[in-house]
Amino acid sequence: MAIKGKGKTKGRAPARAPRRAPVDVPVPFFLRRRVQIAIAFVVGMLVVMLAVWVTNGLRQQRADDEKSAEAADQRTAGQAWKGEVEATLGAIGTLTQGAPPTLLPTIGDTIAALDKGKVPDGAAKTLQTAQDDASKASEAILAYALVDQIRDKGMTEGQANYFLNSQVRIAEALDLYRQAAAVAELAAAAAETDRAPLVKRAKELEASADQILVEGWNDYQQALASVQIVEAPALPTGG
Repeated sequence: MAIKGKGKTKGRAPARAPRRAPVDVPVPFFLRRRVQIAIAFVVGMLVVMLAVWVTNGLRQQRADDEKSAEAADQRTAGQAWKGEVEATLGAIGTLTQGAPPTLLPTIGDTIAALDKGKVPDGAAKTLQTAQDDASKASEAILAYALVDQIRDKGMTEGQANYFLNSQVRIAEALDLYRQAAAVAELAAAAAETDRAPLVKRAKELEASADQILVEGWNDYQQALASVQIVEAPALPTGG
């Protein structure tokens, strides 16, 4: 009968290694959803800002181009009016830079002589010629299509008023010179005893013409200055 040996034990199976759980791999920073959304938002904002900047730049460029074109058109209109005024007035008087013109000097000279009790030789013919010259000049100034020339040129109300007032006042002054010459002609033909009231009236008309001419010339200079043809003048207003 076999005897079991003492001290012998049954061997145990080795312990199993712990089971490894799956490890989550971190998503790269720039691949994370929130990061991508944030980046997309920032990029979108930059695109919008760039678009606005480009649009504003183009709009400003167009505005600058339009302004330059308007300024050129205004100067062209101003130069045309300057040519008309100075050609017309230069033919019947003297233009002096920085001062209103001296027009139809024979009228003033004849009135001054009549005021002293003298009737110059050929006074009637001189005054008739002055009337004709004044009428032609006034008609030429009024006939000029100034409204059409300054229309749709982007002028302000103030600019337009300077132009139009200069036309009206210069023409009005010329007509007053004509009236002064006509009354002076009557004075020259009147008896000496009846001459004084007519001479007085002729002097009044001449003075009014001088005053309105100063006003019209100031408007004219301001009109030219407003379109950068001359510097803004500091002319007297008379009175």
